[in-house]
Amino acid sequence: MALEAAAKLEEWNQKNLACVVDRDFDEDVEASEQHLRSVHPYENADMEAMLAVSRAGVDLLTEIGSCEKIDKLGGVQKVALQLMMILEPVTRLRRANAENRWGIAFDAVDLSGKIDKKTMTLKLRPYCTALRESSLESPNVPALATLIDHAEGVRPLTREPVCPRGSKPYFRGRDFLLVLGVALCGYCGTKRAQSVTQENLESALRLAGAQEIRMSQWGRDLLHLVGIAC
Repeated sequence: MALEAAAKLEEWNQKNLACVVDRDFDEDVEASEQHLRSVHPYENADMEAMLAVSRAGVDLLTEIGSCEKIDKLGGVQKVALQLMMILEPVTRLRRANAENRWGIAFDAVDLSGKIDKKTMTLKLRPYCTALRESSLESPNVPALATLIDHAEGVRPLTREPVCPRGSKPYFRGRDFLLVLGVALCGYCGTKRAQSVTQENLESALRLAGAQEIRMSQWGRDLLHLVGIAC
């Protein structure tokens, strides 16, 4: 809907316009960028992911996590990257789903419940099994082995999901916040699960990243699109 509105407004020759959207895992936004000057996607898959890989994500982990545990794990940058790497198979599955139109119901499966809390690794087979069982209403849902092969990279994607602006690793921000919430309850923190829900962490990340967004090149480009001098 946002892309359609941007196309119509540009057709009407509207100025000082920006269409801010998630990039996600399909190619719809990229296609629109080819002919709509106003389309300004978040870096990475979405705003939460953009902030997670910025200084705001590091600050959030430092503030809420246990400094002692984080230091023992090799430092905040190493911990943050390790948590993001958990999402590599999830990212591949999301992209494969978009390419093959499987109709996988990702939101019906609690990703945080499929993470080994001691080793902070994704329990891949149980996760893929849950995805498939939650998506059986879709006529295109693949076999379990197909899901696992795509998640592990055995079956290559037609195209890897990437951010043209160079933000990486590429992932869905809310997936990362679920992983972070699990990690903060023992692995790199001492929090109770009720205090580090996805919603709580999302609010904290947005608050921490408000200035980060404004001062970033992405933020300056946005101001330029809407006609505000930096």
